Amino acid sequence: MMADFNRVFPREDTDAEKYALRKALFGREDVLPMWVADMDLPTPNFIMQAIKTRLEHPILGYTHMSEAVYQAIIDWQAFHEYDVTSEEIVFTHNVANGFFMAVQAFTKPGGTVLAMPPIYPPFLTAPEANGRKLVTAPLVLKNGRYEIDFDLLETKIVENKVQLILFCHPQNPSGRVWTENELKKLAEICVTHKVTIVSDEIHSDMIFAGKHIPLATISDAIRQQTITLSSPGKTFNLGGLQIGYAIIANPKLKAAYLKVSQSVSVKELNLFATVALEAAYSEKGRRYVQELNQFLQQNIDKTVDFFQTHFPQVTVMRPEASYLVWLDFSSLCSDHAALKSWIVNDAKLGLNDGESFDVKTNKPNAGTCFMRMNLAVPPRVLQQAFSHFKMGLNQLPKL
Repeated sequence: MMADFNRVFPREDTDAEKYALRKALFGREDVLPMWVADMDLPTPNFIMQAIKTRLEHPILGYTHMSEAVYQAIIDWQAFHEYDVTSEEIVFTHNVANGFFMAVQAFTKPGGTVLAMPPIYPPFLTAPEANGRKLVTAPLVLKNGRYEIDFDLLETKIVENKVQLILFCHPQNPSGRVWTENELKKLAEICVTHKVTIVSDEIHSDMIFAGKHIPLATISDAIRQQTITLSSPGKTFNLGGLQIGYAIIANPKLKAAYLKVSQSVSVKELNLFATVALEAAYSEKGRRYVQELNQFLQQNIDKTVDFFQTHFPQVTVMRPEASYLVWLDFSSLCSDHAALKSWIVNDAKLGLNDGESFDVKTNKPNAGTCFMRMNLAVPPRVLQQAFSHFKMGLNQLPKL
């Protein structure tokens, strides 16, 4: 095994955000935190060893992005049949940093940016934080999975003169893996209306159903309008090292992006980020991903089985990618505030509030009672979470 997924590593004294912010976010310290998308699983030993080896040198000075770093990204993306050149790669401190800069680079103040909720919350805040207008084309829930409403999408683009789309691929929070046909339709719309698109593909290594197809590979035309953002951060649990990169084939778009990144002095990765990236994007890294995905699939299966047995009223959207599960409590409640209180105060769990993803529902008379739960935890912690849900059973009628 490349990593010990069964061992519980206490994180309370490490300033881990997931634990340190419990009081601030949930109003109490005794919740089991299963919210933010980082794993309670160890970073693989081969990455830790690479960092330790570098630490044996006593000088930790400024770091140049060597060809080895670029080549590691090129080789890793080739696994997804995405042919990338070093000239197309631009480094960011993280993926969110990347799309915030993209909003500045590819739209003008007062311009319009489109997102398709429910979606990763920073996609919803980035436009207005940069003096732009946010327009949404909500996904449609059909047969237990989200789909893009392409007619609505095109209408919103035309009516609002959309300049940029922020796209989550695979989708967060639902874990949808977009199909080739869906990507072709999206690409056709973007090309027809000359809309630039940012494709956040940070969860693309953790695929359980279907196949990840980078948006930029759909056609030569869409490649020239796509900014692909990615990172080893989610897959290898490296969020604290601040690693991200953009892939931009169009020289004009790259120049516009660099103008913004250089204006805020975002140029290179830090020393340990480069070491970790090289170690992660390797043959050992590919073997680790296979083991990780098998483990995550087991946790997903256990979670689906648990809710079907003990909470059949809760709809679990089985993720096709990543370790985040989208829970629909709409049949139990129409009061989102009551659901939040039950999760925190009765079940004593810290989950992501569905409202922050701007979730919409097409169920008549249903509330937006959704929660996102992080399943990247050791089996013992997952069983604790199930026990917490059971603990709150007696209070369910209050919802």
